[in-house]
Amino acid sequence: MDAIDKIIAEIDNKAQSERASRKAQEEAQIATWYEQEVAKAKAVHEAQLAKQTKALKQKYKQLASRQQMEVRQETLIQKQDYLDQLFEEAHEIMSKWDTTKIQRFAKDNLTALALDQKAVLLPSGASVIAALTPDYLASLNLPYPLELGTGKEAGTPGFVVDVSGVQYNFLYRDLLQEVRNQDGNELTKKLFS
Repeated sequence: MDAIDKIIAEIDNKAQSERASRKAQEEAQIATWYEQEVAKAKAVHEAQLAKQTKALKQKYKQLASRQQMEVRQETLIQKQDYLDQLFEEAHEIMSKWDTTKIQRFAKDNLTALALDQKAVLLPSGASVIAALTPDYLASLNLPYPLELGTGKEAGTPGFVVDVSGVQYNFLYRDLLQEVRNQDGNELTKKLFS
């Protein structure tokens, strides 16, 4: 029996050795598979993280850009409001000019007109009508004949020069609006630089 026990022990040792070898092989395969799966999961996770990070950066950039645009727009609106206020104050100051200032303004503009035919001056606003009298117009010695027409007491202050239906507008508000339209951007730059 000793030989049988030996054979059985040998078979048992061989089986244990094969089981241990197989177990080691299976454990190695499982470890390799596990490492591959972990690597895949990490790669997927990193790809998703990179994608989400990119999306968040893009969203942040868009929000920052939108916010900057809103700030610029609000600043522009405030600048325009300030400019409106300045021109309104200028109009109020011009509307309160005394006779001397009204006459100086009229003289400067009437002498600058290069006319070669009869013109009619149409004053507007009570203070302008009172300042631009026939005697004052005669004292200007203009190179063209200028007569005083009927003014509008309740009108916007200033005057209009009518030459055969062509009108030269010197109404204060219209002049200020023209300055605003032509030089508004330059004035804004000077004021807010």
